[in-house]
Amino acid sequence: MDKTKQKLAIKILKISVNLIFYIVIALLLVFSLANIQVKKENDIANVFGRGFLAVQSDSMLGDLEDSFEKGDMVFVKMLDDNSREALVEGDIVTYFDLTLRAFNTHRIIEIYKSNDITYFITQGDNTPGADQPIRADEAKALYVSKLSGAGNALDYLQSPTGFALFVILPVILILVFEGIVLVRNVLALNKAKMEEKYAIDKEKTIVDLEAEKDKIRAQIMEELKNKNKESEL
Repeated sequence: MDKTKQKLAIKILKISVNLIFYIVIALLLVFSLANIQVKKENDIANVFGRGFLAVQSDSMLGDLEDSFEKGDMVFVKMLDDNSREALVEGDIVTYFDLTLRAFNTHRIIEIYKSNDITYFITQGDNTPGADQPIRADEAKALYVSKLSGAGNALDYLQSPTGFALFVILPVILILVFEGIVLVRNVLALNKAKMEEKYAIDKEKTIVDLEAEKDKIRAQIMEELKNKNKESEL
């Protein structure tokens, strides 16, 4: 019974480790794909049109349902020409602020046209004045939702130290563990094959010995018969 429980525990442990391994690989793949897309400083890391950003200031701090604060992570939907035309006042958009040299995610407070070009005026919920107007095509993404406090974790994960500790190191440890398990399985398989071969060779040897004994018995019997014949003569 104890052995059965031990085998079950080992099996559950192996399944759990494999599950963690594939989850880590999947997260690493998604994270890598998202960051591969950042080819320029004004591109947003995204996968299949869905991106994420760490909030760096309290400019959108407020009491509204879609307000957020420094340290949060915001999820955004990448915009195209059609979706930009559907934007209205009150929507929150992300654009690259040339003054800050960084992304800015603020609320649209006014939309107007000039020379057939649509412009957005944005403002943070917690800022005293409006931002510089941006062209509609400069709006990169639309705010969708937030995850409170996760922005700090994202910033750390994107740092060399965080990436090494929480992405590379776990993958290495899991790969080492999987390698050890693989080696043990290979050795166990080789042992089983050797034991099987030994059993087959042993059986063959026994059969050969019995055949040799029968042959010797036959020879002895033949010699005895010949001697008997000679004595009768």
